[in-house]
Amino acid sequence: MREHPLATGLVFSALVHLLALAVHFVAPDSFRLHSADTPLDVVLVNAKSASAPDKATALAQANLVGGGEHDGERAASPLPSRALERDGAPVAQMQRNVSELEAMQEKLLSQLRSQYAAAPAAQRKRADAPQHGLGADDQNVDQQIARLQAEIDKQLRAYQTRPKRGQVTANTREVAYARYFDALRHRVERYGTEHFPQIGNARLYGELIVTLNVNQRGGLGYHRDGWNVAGVEITRSSGNRDLDRRAVAIVQASAPFGDFSPEMKQRYDILEIVTRMTFSRQGVHAETLATPTGGAGQ
Repeated sequence: MREHPLATGLVFSALVHLLALAVHFVAPDSFRLHSADTPLDVVLVNAKSASAPDKATALAQANLVGGGEHDGERAASPLPSRALERDGAPVAQMQRNVSELEAMQEKLLSQLRSQYAAAPAAQRKRADAPQHGLGADDQNVDQQIARLQAEIDKQLRAYQTRPKRGQVTANTREVAYARYFDALRHRVERYGTEHFPQIGNARLYGELIVTLNVNQRGGLGYHRDGWNVAGVEITRSSGNRDLDRRAVAIVQASAPFGDFSPEMKQRYDILEIVTRMTFSRQGVHAETLATPTGGAGQ
């Protein structure tokens, strides 16, 4: 070491500096400042509640217990929340509206029948029997009332005998209906591919939308109690009249499609299936639509 004093001094200096850097001086915990509150975000809420939450996750202009998103427990927007729309909801809502209107109609008719039954016998006789000795105005009014009542009864009977319709759409989720259409679709596609429409040696390609009205026995159309519903209707043409006619013929030749299940028979007399038929080089493809598409018929 005496032979290399400079090197010895450098090594000793380096050791001293490393020891000095390894030593830290910190203040005791008693001198540290601790916040009693957890930091909270400031947000806007679109509702309020009467009581304050036990454990708040944010600061807002009003108290709100619950609400927000499932994951973040926080509303993503200050705008009012909207109800979640599910598949098939419009069709289900329309069916509920029809049921409510039918119930209201039946209630009103029951009230009218009760009022008529409770009317004095003389008044009922005057309303039902031909009028003698009354003025012309009174007779005209009674005749108009009788005609209106007869027309209402006729329309009511016709309404009560109408076929119950159901729709099978792309939003249909019930297993029975989904399976029924799946079997129908395969039958139409198989027959259409085997008998692909053509004129001479030229194959016809295109796309059209048809509405299939399938009855309880799996056939097309409904003809009962004065009601005549066509089996196949062209909702939107392909633009080629020959292809349109061949497509209708393919659907008609593919029927019947099998009886409805007991549950389906209880609910509907006719299943209305709006279907897009595509004729391409790969064959015939059929698929249901979410909602009927308007267009010119045949």
